Amino acid sequence: MPAHESRDRPGLQALLDTARQAGQGLSGLPAGPAAATLGLDGLTISLTNRAGLEVVWYDPGQPAGTALEDLQYTLGEGPTLDAARTGHPVTVPDLHTEPEHRWPALLPATRHHPPRAVFALPLHLGAIRLGALTGHRTTPGPLTPTQMTQVLLLTETATTLLLTPDGIHDIATDQPLPLHRAVVHQATGALSVRLNIPIDQALIRLRAYAFTHNRPLEDIAYDVIHHHYRLDNHTS
Repeated sequence: MPAHESRDRPGLQALLDTARQAGQGLSGLPAGPAAATLGLDGLTISLTNRAGLEVVWYDPGQPAGTALEDLQYTLGEGPTLDAARTGHPVTVPDLHTEPEHRWPALLPATRHHPPRAVFALPLHLGAIRLGALTGHRTTPGPLTPTQMTQVLLLTETATTLLLTPDGIHDIATDQPLPLHRAVVHQATGALSVRLNIPIDQALIRLRAYAFTHNRPLEDIAYDVIHHHYRLDNHTS
């Protein structure tokens, strides 16, 4: 069996069938087991909104995936963003050997993150682009043909689940799935009020501060919320 090939090929189909029958939207499809059946270390789904992309589905036990998505969100470039924007798959067998001019800000930063291979596929309904599903692996190498077929099947099913009445609801709480960047959205609003600037400018300010200070965007957002940072003169 080729390297990285899933040893449990029926596993993904079983997970997808269970999720469809459960009627629970994305909350009925566990990200961790789905990634394992594909020979990946993690999976995320990001949906397009006015601020860019929001992670709505992921495995809490695999923070490397959300960290990579946060890095792309902060820097404004990367495979997930390209897949969501263009509507075409973006496969990166090895981030460390990718030409730096492709993502000049992102690629140097990924040297400090575990993922080596990244595969981003667009989620779309006809011409409507919903976002992207992204898988990552800590070892380099392409997807096998079987794995690519399975990822495409997962992408199609995820799109279908998103379009159900409970698409992004947590069936246990009857509330929308928690937004991974909720604190960022709160901080953006707070900063907008404090500095009397538009929301989009407040978000740009947050991203720029996180990038120039080499800190996670969520950490900066937490400081804005809890320590009332303004980020205009870098003082609280």
